[in-house]
Amino acid sequence: MSLPVRATVTAKIEAVTPKGDEGLLVEFLKTYRESVQLVVDEIWGLSEVPSWTELHTMLYSRLIRMGFRAHHVSEIYKRAKEVVESTR
Repeated sequence: MSLPVRATVTAKIEAVTPKGDEGLLVEFLKTYRESVQLVVDEIWGLSEVPSWTELHTMLYSRLIRMGFRAHHVSEIYKRAKEVVESTR
């Protein structure tokens, strides 16, 4: 029986937004965090952490539909893999 594992990861970022757009940045960061969690959830139960190419095949279209650009998707994969590899 496997028990659920909860890991907290903190990312330090610096961002500059035009005055009044802070809400958009916060919304983007929330969606980004939720997307990293989505990828972690998808790969957690697999016997091996998928390669970048396998992740791309599994999840790219879903993340693009959520509004992320390709470079964001790549960073989401990277962050999710780091979380899974560091907690296994």
